[in-house]
Amino acid sequence: MAASHERTIRLSMREEPVVSSSTSAGAGVWSAVLSQIAVSRWWAPVATLLLAIVGTICITVGQDLDDGSDWAWVLVGAGTALLGGLIQLLREVGRAAELDIGSQEALRLRIAMKDALQPVAELIAELPGKTPRERKQALEAVAHQSVSALTLLLKDVDRVRAVVYQLDDDGMSHLAYHGRGNTPNPFPRTTDRGRLACQMVAEGRHHFEPDISKASSDAYKGTGNGYETFIAAAICTGDTGYGMVTVDAPNAHD
Repeated sequence: MAASHERTIRLSMREEPVVSSSTSAGAGVWSAVLSQIAVSRWWAPVATLLLAIVGTICITVGQDLDDGSDWAWVLVGAGTALLGGLIQLLREVGRAAELDIGSQEALRLRIAMKDALQPVAELIAELPGKTPRERKQALEAVAHQSVSALTLLLKDVDRVRAVVYQLDDDGMSHLAYHGRGNTPNPFPRTTDRGRLACQMVAEGRHHFEPDISKASSDAYKGTGNGYETFIAAAICTGDTGYGMVTVDAPNAHD
């Protein structure tokens, strides 16, 4: 990512619920995420990977193609994943024109995008031909590839870490993570932090804390286990939540 990218994130947290219609599943929360992080140097790579994950979920839900509803899920998933790629492409093209950066730097950005997102796209494309058990394994592979791609795209953020969490009986635990070595802590429902995170997923919301030391709630301060800033967004389709994806870093406002 270009060194001249802005060094400060300023977001006003206006949280919005996800749209419940099956034909726009996932679109509401990601539209809200985009509106909140549009001024951030994180917004394009974060939005792209979030959309890829949501697209994967939609395709998985409609995998069997038994009826028109299944086809709708698959088409929504494919469209969502495609939208993520288009967002990133337009962002980089626009930034290159605005900053008038050299051709070598523009080429570097395009290569980084291709290297990061191509494996995710390939894994998503393979889902329709898999059995239910294979789809579960493939979904885990998509999660691992997605967090890996996020850290690659955000390589200029010092010691960034990306995590995909999945809902379970006890709350949420990490499915995949990449970046600095701190193992992500779970979100037990028995704690305020865990209840707040699970509620965010259930309501299809997102949250951003530029500096956890100034968080409005102690629960939003997280564990502080090696990070001082984070952004989190629910992974959901319609009214069904599956988990969340987070990106955090050790320096506030990074």
